[in-house]
Amino acid sequence: MNGAKKLASATDAQLERAAVPADQIESGSPETGILELADFAGMSMGIWEHSEGVSTDTEVEEVFIVISGGATIEFINDDTPPLEVKPGDIVRLAAGAKTRWIVRDHLRKVYLIPA
Repeated sequence: MNGAKKLASATDAQLERAAVPADQIESGSPETGILELADFAGMSMGIWEHSEGVSTDTEVEEVFIVISGGATIEFINDDTPPLEVKPGDIVRLAAGAKTRWIVRDHLRKVYLIPA
């Protein structure tokens, strides 16, 4: 790539939406959305969102920046204290962490994960 290229607007990009698998839903009818943007330097970058509701997940190694919304991330079977996340927060999650996402306000983040 020469120079620079705008990949997307973190706040306005259209994401591919999908229902959260039933075995991961604890409350509500949450959906997620994703837009994979680029791979570089051994990392993948994208935008991810989660609508209001509660779901569980097993994490990959990830760093993300919250763009909009808010949530509590609880760590299941772990003594890590819950994280309250809001716009501007930068978070790192460890691979294999079992989490519960309690999304109060439609959450959108930009993430980096190993490619």
